[in-house]
Amino acid sequence: MRIIDKFHAKLKLIDGYPDGVVPLYECIAGTSFFPGGDGLWKHGHVNEDLKIGGVMGVMIVGHNFDNISGFKKSLSMGTEPITCPTWRNIRRLLSDSGINIEDCFFTNVYVGLMDSESNVGVFPGSKSEVFKQQCIKLLEYQISEQRPSIILTPGGFVPPLIARLSIDLQEWLTVDKISQLDSINKQFITGARFCGGDVISNIIALTHPSQ
Repeated sequence: MRIIDKFHAKLKLIDGYPDGVVPLYECIAGTSFFPGGDGLWKHGHVNEDLKIGGVMGVMIVGHNFDNISGFKKSLSMGTEPITCPTWRNIRRLLSDSGINIEDCFFTNVYVGLMDSESNVGVFPGSKSEVFKQQCIKLLEYQISEQRPSIILTPGGFVPPLIARLSIDLQEWLTVDKISQLDSINKQFITGARFCGGDVISNIIALTHPSQ
């Protein structure tokens, strides 16, 4: 079984989706963030699964995937629109950093689709602590399997969520804006321990690439 298939199997175990959140009912075949697709860059060649660990294993952790209408558009195209600001700026960032986009896993903390006009802002599922914990545990499982040496967290919503998984990110727990990390010079944490110390990653908090 591919590692990506394990992630999709774990996704199916999440239950009790809160009001305003709809479970994903299909998988985008091409390039897409997980859980909308496999979380792999598939333009130009077929990337079948994750490259595990190694010095260039990179995980990009977004906040949430999309809303219903956006997901339907991506399904019909067979890929997320890679010319949108998020993908365009992530691609530029990775290229400028010398990171091969094919070595990256693109995922989100929250699963499910927003049942709303917009796909940004406060995720409705964040109001349920039970659902939030299920999503964070799924992210921890992904970290344990990919063993990334670098984790990038775009936007201000992600740092306090991923901080629940590492004792070395405790100063991120109360953050809700990247500027707060900038003010204390804590936007880059080296050697953060995850999964009981079994995985060690360098974590970088980024301004969201759509901005």
